[in-house]
Amino acid sequence: MIEIKQVTTKRQLKKFIQFPVKLLNHIEAFTPYIYEDEMDNLRPKTNPAFSYCDVRLFLAYKDGKIVGRIAAILNHRTNEKYNEKRIRFNRIDMIDDFEVTKALIKAVADFGKQFGMEEIVGPLGFNDQDKEGLLIAGFEYHNMFVTFYHPPYYVEHFRKLGFVEDAIWNEYRIEIPKEVPPRLSKLANFTKRTTGVKLLEFKNKRYLKKHQRRYILEALELVDLAYADLYGYIPNNPEQLEVLVDQYIPLVDLDFVSIIVDENDKVIAMGLMIPTPVFALKKHNGKLLPFGVFSVLRALKKSDVLDMLLVAVHPDYQKTGVITLIFERSIENAIKRGIRYAETGPELVTNVDMTSLWKHMNPNQHKKRAAFIAPITLLD
Repeated sequence: MIEIKQVTTKRQLKKFIQFPVKLLNHIEAFTPYIYEDEMDNLRPKTNPAFSYCDVRLFLAYKDGKIVGRIAAILNHRTNEKYNEKRIRFNRIDMIDDFEVTKALIKAVADFGKQFGMEEIVGPLGFNDQDKEGLLIAGFEYHNMFVTFYHPPYYVEHFRKLGFVEDAIWNEYRIEIPKEVPPRLSKLANFTKRTTGVKLLEFKNKRYLKKHQRRYILEALELVDLAYADLYGYIPNNPEQLEVLVDQYIPLVDLDFVSIIVDENDKVIAMGLMIPTPVFALKKHNGKLLPFGVFSVLRALKKSDVLDMLLVAVHPDYQKTGVITLIFERSIENAIKRGIRYAETGPELVTNVDMTSLWKHMNPNQHKKRAAFIAPITLLD
């Protein structure tokens, strides 16, 4: 018999966060998220998204052992923006037992029905900066810092339940060339001469956090503007932006933080990438404390894989070529650092403006993930 219990204590929350590590760590491609960040993400006092989301966390038990987990997220802002009645699920992990998956989904559906919801959709998180999408292709490749890993049987269970794809994201692997393409440098120089934009330089992370923090905040506000029309997107509130800055700055590598300002010192483009920390995180089961932080910091300096977290350009500058300044600098520093390839984050197949950025770089579309949807009465 499968028993579903709501997470109500800190001890249960720890088990909720650690369950996928225990379940999947034997899979070579699986890499965990940062444990400490997840603790903050899943507690109302440390995640401002709880101000507009009703959230329930559930654990599934069988024979006294945890066999699955799921988060139910009722995002009122998204439902209001898109005039929908949807309950989201996220952070779903379970053993290869269809009945467990069914019980977890039913727990989310039952919660959504209390609020009059009509559809269940996911994996989708609190917002677009949260991890989203179920892996449906590319299971042999490791997940990025900003994504979850899912074994093949996950998608099999969802399709068996009757879920269908509501959105699809592609992920790409881009080989770093041996030299910066001359055509790219030529375009970047032309853009600087004709637009008057400037690529900022940052001294160090401490100085960035104390004296130049507003550029990072402006860059994240720009992401909200540039991504406004994408699937299910809602802008971050000011408190969320502050949380994101505090999560990103300790991990950023200034060689791969590119912020471009106009003549009035306003941010009009940004690129945020990091040498991937996921392999170091795996050694410590995702925990930075007490010793994982040192491995992660070393990995940021020595990693030969680059995670491309965010790229955004102000709508008024999207046809001007300013993106070439970001690519030129990033490729130049990647070559110096011995980076072999870069991984893009999930990109909606409908976002042709983004996918067109990589078409001249011979990208390998190696992973795919999807958000699945079904009527909330699916299991009635």
